Amino acid sequence: MNLRAPFLTLLALLLVAALLLHLFGGQLAGAWFAFGVHPDVLSLLEQSREDQKRLAHAEPANARLYRHRFESIQALLASLRILELNRREIVARYELALLVLVGAVAAAGTASWAVRQGRQEARLARLQAALADLAAGRTDLALGERRRDLVGRIAAMVEETSRAMARDRRRLASLENLSAWQEAARRHAHEMRTPLTAARLELVRLRGGVAEREGEASAAVRAADSVLQDLDRLGRFTQGFASFARLPRPRPLRQDLAGLVAELVEVFATAWPGLALRFERDRGRDMGCEVAVDREMLRQVLVNLCDNSALALGGRPGSVTFSLAASAAAVCLEVTDDGPGIPPEVRPRLFEPYTTTRRIGEGMGLGLAISKKIMIDHGGDLELVESESGATFRLTLAGAHP
Repeated sequence: MNLRAPFLTLLALLLVAALLLHLFGGQLAGAWFAFGVHPDVLSLLEQSREDQKRLAHAEPANARLYRHRFESIQALLASLRILELNRREIVARYELALLVLVGAVAAAGTASWAVRQGRQEARLARLQAALADLAAGRTDLALGERRRDLVGRIAAMVEETSRAMARDRRRLASLENLSAWQEAARRHAHEMRTPLTAARLELVRLRGGVAEREGEASAAVRAADSVLQDLDRLGRFTQGFASFARLPRPRPLRQDLAGLVAELVEVFATAWPGLALRFERDRGRDMGCEVAVDREMLRQVLVNLCDNSALALGGRPGSVTFSLAASAAAVCLEVTDDGPGIPPEVRPRLFEPYTTTRRIGEGMGLGLAISKKIMIDHGGDLELVESESGATFRLTLAGAHP
């Protein structure tokens, strides 16, 4: 820290104090001296001393009292004469004492200011470093500022900006990744659909000819039926690729999110045997949970999460709980199940296409990828926030303000 400014400030204060004492200190001290050694005061004291002498002669019975008063007045006069003779030296000492006092106060104030200034400069240095990190692309900064002064408020804004940038960067990375997967899915679906359709038509024609010659129960017909089932399964996978590749853009309308969730819980109450759907209204009630959302696409996301929870429970009874939380900027819907959670090795790529914990042939692993894309297209996000004891997914949507 640069100490030159505090030192110059202290020196200036001392010079001003010295000048003021030089100009007014003598007058201040001289006023008291003028009162004490005023000629009228001295004259009255001398007159009183002489009166005591005369009274002592006039009243011998009280001579001791008058003599005592005479001696007291004599001592007081001697003290005043001494003060008058040493007036210059006493005033000089008085001025010096005032100067030392003012200097001590000025030094203490300057030291306190220097300490505060040092702390302030340290805080500003941390803030400057954080801004440099932010400019360099580092996000999710934590400055640890808890004061509510100007620097603290700026630090809080920097932290909030870094968190927003981190969220946007993650969403952009997810969107770019999903776009690449969508393009790959589109190409795969295009390349697979035509030969699959041709192979199926040809196989159906051959099966019909074999069935006419050998009958429906022949081994060749059974083999053809088995191959047709596999071709149908590949067709469904191809259709899944095509659906993922051409996800429609959402058509959001202003909706009451609490009402949408309550409706879903009621309509799908018995859709999954053994799975109970619950809606916790306490956090979302009377909080203005209006959002701009595509009703059917949001329902698709929630149904997919419930379907994943039912599959994770493996047929045993369980529950899915929906809870709402709203702030001035966003509305969050958390979907929590009491299943076994998500394996650690799956979590880092949970929202990537074709990531699944099901057995081969039971699913394509596109549900969460599609759900993530839908939420990002809404200007929100879908995140996993808990995966140990059950799974909790958080859907974030921008609040709709009047």
